[in-house]
Amino acid sequence: MRVIAGVYLGAIVVAIIAYKSVFIEVVTVDPIFGVYSVVVCAFILSRFFLSFVYRPVDDHGLEPEVAIVIPAFNEEEAIGQTLRSILAVDYPPSKVEVVVVNDGSTDNTLVEIEAVAAENPRVQVIDFPQNRGKRPAMAAGIRATGAEMVAFVDSDSTLDPDALRILVQGFADPSVGAIAGHGNVLNVRDSWITRMQAVRYYVAFRVVKAAESVFGVVTCASGCFSAYRREAIAPSLEAWESQRFLGRIATYGDDRALTNYVLRGWKVRYESRAISHTIVPATFPKFLRQQLRWKRSWTRESTIVARFIWRKHPLGSFATYLGIVLPLVAPIIACRALLWMPLFSAGGTPVIYLIGLYAMALIYGLYYAARHGRFDTLWVYGVLFIFFYLLFLLWQTYYAIATARNGSWGTRPSTRPAEAPS
Repeated sequence: MRVIAGVYLGAIVVAIIAYKSVFIEVVTVDPIFGVYSVVVCAFILSRFFLSFVYRPVDDHGLEPEVAIVIPAFNEEEAIGQTLRSILAVDYPPSKVEVVVVNDGSTDNTLVEIEAVAAENPRVQVIDFPQNRGKRPAMAAGIRATGAEMVAFVDSDSTLDPDALRILVQGFADPSVGAIAGHGNVLNVRDSWITRMQAVRYYVAFRVVKAAESVFGVVTCASGCFSAYRREAIAPSLEAWESQRFLGRIATYGDDRALTNYVLRGWKVRYESRAISHTIVPATFPKFLRQQLRWKRSWTRESTIVARFIWRKHPLGSFATYLGIVLPLVAPIIACRALLWMPLFSAGGTPVIYLIGLYAMALIYGLYYAARHGRFDTLWVYGVLFIFFYLLFLLWQTYYAIATARNGSWGTRPSTRPAEAPS
């Protein structure tokens, strides 16, 4: 079945390329839609092509001292499992520091942390009496250690036993300042929302991050599992912790922001074999709030990365700029194809647009079916996600931009006092 999926995927890609080569003629009739269609198709296919070019690093036998920092807020159900998975990693215990920061939790998170710490003295506990926010918690964890490498694991994530050993091998290249591990969805079967995210996560890491990694310009070392060279983050630690945007303290997007600081002077790569498993929102409202928060951080950090990414690899930087521009243009194109053209034009653009969307959805779903270690019906949810994105998530972009000053976390009831605007 995986072979069949792979053959079908290849056939669709060939058909799309052949169709687009003929479709270029439409540019003269409908320049806006024609140019957008060709560009977005070329961009997406280039991501898939580069993901096949990507190769994980070899094992160099590297064993640097590593501090694993875990910020936690109201994670009583997951934090124990997270800590135990970290303590079980295949890495010399004498070279691993584990620092968990309780960020003023109002549930039994601290109790769960102390229960694990009582079993293993390697766990250092930092307790904030009041909620300060994720960045101060992460910064406190960094300052509490002197390890050469600092890894972050979200409090609702777990690691494969070999994940840490594999992840640090990339630091054999002295130009690498950060490495993003691979993130899988832990609660895959909880709901249709988690099933869609499982496929989306797989493609986002194995395709998008892999393509960025080819040029050393991964734009977000995800919080579920990433590692940084201390030398790369130490000079920017205070600036990152107290970052402001439009007059307010930046309270979310800590991983993308820290990556931007590192990316200025270092390469940032992705390691597909260093696997973590993270819990994702299982309900529609929580998922939408999470996506809105991510889009707000994307808005802020895109304005920052655009100022310096041109200094990096030409192809990598060009793709980064396209990745910023296309989401901004996409809602306009969708409105034009689905609303404007049916009402004010006799053309068949809506049909062409939806067929193109379906073809891209099949590519995402079939890629998952062909490349994933297990073939089941989960790939269908990858196809459905594209249309879910069209109905709900596409339109969030402009709202996220308009409300970028909003510091609300969105997915958790933070007890941190609201900050007055400056």
